[in-house]
Amino acid sequence: MQTDLDAPPKWVRWLWEVDASEVAEGREEEGKGLGVGKIVRAGIALADDEGLEGVSVRKLAQRLSVSTMAAYRHIGSRDEVIAAMVDVAFGPPPVLSGDSEDWAGGLRCWALAVHARYDAHPWLLDAPVRGMPTGPHRLRWMEAVLQVLAGAGLELQERLNAALLVDGHVRTVAALKRSLGTAAHDTRRSGPETWLLTRLESDGLTSMAQVLKTGVLDDEQGYELDYGLDRIIAGIEADSASDGDRSADGA
Repeated sequence: MQTDLDAPPKWVRWLWEVDASEVAEGREEEGKGLGVGKIVRAGIALADDEGLEGVSVRKLAQRLSVSTMAAYRHIGSRDEVIAAMVDVAFGPPPVLSGDSEDWAGGLRCWALAVHARYDAHPWLLDAPVRGMPTGPHRLRWMEAVLQVLAGAGLELQERLNAALLVDGHVRTVAALKRSLGTAAHDTRRSGPETWLLTRLESDGLTSMAQVLKTGVLDDEQGYELDYGLDRIIAGIEADSASDGDRSADGA
């Protein structure tokens, strides 16, 4: 018999019961009063406008023209709102090929899809990561990449390590792209930092001086997602081949 202590919070139950596409379009609560879905959609819109730091239960209540206490009847805290927002904003994962011979292509497709979600909702980069997610969509994203990596012949722990490595690479590239985009915008407004170039050259930091002069970070050439993915995939292939050789020797 399940007790209240065994039951997930209301917002988690809601995530598992409602389709993400319906949530995004508001179809799951048409004609109804305030609910978790409306609060989460308002949170995503607010974060898209103001960033994650702009999201609060008070602001969400104002946006929905309800009292703060009314919002708290459906969601327990700002952290709960953000956790639900993340799951809904990611939505379902891409459909990946089940061909184990093309696991590298599936892994690349998964990584590019994650990057696209960060590009669509940059505030996802600021959402805290607290252990394994409980929302259905984030778990399905992890399931998808673990299934793809099974095609490389990796054990479960190796698949998990590889998945976290790829996810970390994508997150780092997306975060760098965002920060450099902001920095480039500020530089165009304030002019080039000639003092920094002079300092780099005088201190013998010739490579970094060249980076600044050529502007490779500003023209989106300094954070190539594919370069890191190629290195990760090559490493997985090398490990898989080594495991195969060891198995053959053991036989």
